[in-house]
Amino acid sequence: MRRTTTRTIALVTSLAISGATGAAVATAAPAAQAQSRSVSASVAADGQTYDYVSGTTTDPRASALLAAARAHLPADWRAREVSALERFGVEPSAAQDALGRAIDPTHYQCAPTRLDAYVDGVVARIDPSSLFVLSLLGGFDFPTYDALLFGSTGDPAYALTKDSRNELTSSFRAAQKFWDTDGTDIQLMAMHGDVMRDPARLARLIGVLYGVSDAHAAELAAIVVDVVTSDPGLDGGASPIFTLNAFAFSGVGDPDPVISSLPDKLIFGDGMLDALGAIGVGDVGPRAVLGHEYGHHVQYDKNLFASPLTGPEATRRTELMADAFGTYFVTHKRGLALNTRRVLEAEQSFYQVGDCAFTSAGHHGTPDQRLRASSWGASVAADAQKQGQVLPSLTLDSRFEALLPQFVAPDA
Repeated sequence: MRRTTTRTIALVTSLAISGATGAAVATAAPAAQAQSRSVSASVAADGQTYDYVSGTTTDPRASALLAAARAHLPADWRAREVSALERFGVEPSAAQDALGRAIDPTHYQCAPTRLDAYVDGVVARIDPSSLFVLSLLGGFDFPTYDALLFGSTGDPAYALTKDSRNELTSSFRAAQKFWDTDGTDIQLMAMHGDVMRDPARLARLIGVLYGVSDAHAAELAAIVVDVVTSDPGLDGGASPIFTLNAFAFSGVGDPDPVISSLPDKLIFGDGMLDALGAIGVGDVGPRAVLGHEYGHHVQYDKNLFASPLTGPEATRRTELMADAFGTYFVTHKRGLALNTRRVLEAEQSFYQVGDCAFTSAGHHGTPDQRLRASSWGASVAADAQKQGQVLPSLTLDSRFEALLPQFVAPDA
């Protein structure tokens, strides 16, 4: 069983860039499905029109770049992009979410928040033509794919930043000791935007994603590097928009040999850490994210993804469980022993991002549902303070399952 997630906006909703959407191995998707990956209308900016469905634009620069790219792509390249997203479990990038809000605000039923404003501000600094080209090519997901497929803890290219390394590493080791699961095979690492200006790494990745020759991959990589390095708003790949996510991954038991051969991972993006600080929860946010993501690894180890639920309800269950497990760990005195009030305050600020996509297979739970699950996890940890008991993960799961109907009850 495998789960990955890199959904920036909804991911961060648990403080969590919540790591567990199902991702079945996919064959090439039909063109219509490829279009569903893109936003459903045209964008007008700087006197130009950008149609994300047809992939056409009146912008001369963007048209020329796409024409050059298409010369090195297979005819079904957009379908292959969707197929790769499904195969590896990658959810929409922060840039794609921001575009959706700009084009059709009715898709986002929950109130805008500081995180929404932060992401919108980052996207606003990007030239519309760059945004259009990179979005169509799947470029905003490239750092995620790169870390997932090629990253390792022994490679300096995927090392945690100096500012976050000690805190995240110590929290990770605490989680390994806290839970009754074997986490020794999980690799903790980072994703960085510098891959976006590295032709060799990009070519390696593009060859895998699109199934093109080395020569075509190199040409496509050069186009991407040119876009990224020529647009000040992308900051040579350092823009947080490329790495505003974090996720847990396990390929154990996956029928795809490429995926099953990958080691278990817990990956933090630089942009996500930047966002946590920007919205005022940098003190506990990164550790709460780690707690949630490690909760997914507990689920992998104990096969807790198995459920009679399907679709959005199934994903919501696993996400709310990771919310509860993560908060239990970070507030438990034998875990990270973080201040419960501060953790819940920080989590609430994230939950207000709001995942109201009730019919989406990636539904993570509403703000109120996620806060209920986290508050419960903290209360279970508080009940254990005197005796210092750490509940077996299956016992915690059993208690969670019994209360799940209360967590998902309507707000009114």
